[in-house]
Amino acid sequence: MSARDLSRYLKINEKKIYKLVQEGKVPSMKIGGKIAFVRELIDKWILGNTEWEQQLFVAGSDDILLRNIIDAYNSLHGGLVFYAPVGSINGLKALQDSKATMSCVHILESAKKEEDVSYLEKYLGGSEYFVIQLFLREQGLMVPKGNPKVIKSLQDITIKGAGFVNRNQGSGTRLLLDFLLREAKIEPMSLKGYGTEVDTHIQVGLSVLKGLADVGFGIRHVAHMLGLDFVFLFKERFDVVIPKERYYSSHVKAFLAFCEQSALLPNVRDFTGYDLDKMGKVVFPRG
Repeated sequence: MSARDLSRYLKINEKKIYKLVQEGKVPSMKIGGKIAFVRELIDKWILGNTEWEQQLFVAGSDDILLRNIIDAYNSLHGGLVFYAPVGSINGLKALQDSKATMSCVHILESAKKEEDVSYLEKYLGGSEYFVIQLFLREQGLMVPKGNPKVIKSLQDITIKGAGFVNRNQGSGTRLLLDFLLREAKIEPMSLKGYGTEVDTHIQVGLSVLKGLADVGFGIRHVAHMLGLDFVFLFKERFDVVIPKERYYSSHVKAFLAFCEQSALLPNVRDFTGYDLDKMGKVVFPRG
């Protein structure tokens, strides 16, 4: 088939066909310098994409409440949502490469000292996305019960020579910490253990609980779970980013509707350090 034939076969614009070819998303070949398509391979491609559409792949920031929501949804819908906590930036990259249905992120715009959606242009190169707020959550310092070293600020970590455990590069939490260090005019490497990285909030908390570090940076809920003390530093917005072409699919709509259900709230209201008042609010596009 020619590009025009395939356009008619799939009932989509011919320009879209060439875009799919350029991005390597549709099987094609060149014959005499022209692009051609084998119907059998196209049919297999359609089948594979149809099966993929039946499932949701969420990639991005590590969050305990989101995992709880996904588990609750899967228990009622037969396991349709898969979650890869690979960090905010890697989640956006997975979205850009069409390896994820949606990405969960928390990225502070350090230049403006506020949270907006400028990361869409920075990491995705455009604005053809919906950004939905899931919740707000508290970030700060996790310290042992009783706070034996009396850590009350980032400055105290360096002054008292406390051992620190850090989150991995590419995570929104690492970006937030680096921003707060710059604001406090603290050289990152002055934190003893700044180069010691773990991949999740739970691992940060366990490092403090086991005495492997005196202090770590992460969410309040983990400190609450592990019986650690917590020094509040920042309240951040946690978003999901969805391409417009997927936003209107029935499976995405069903998941977003589940996040807004009043039946879900009794299961998540007890999560310390979270604010769910604007759960499901469309942050972008505005209006």
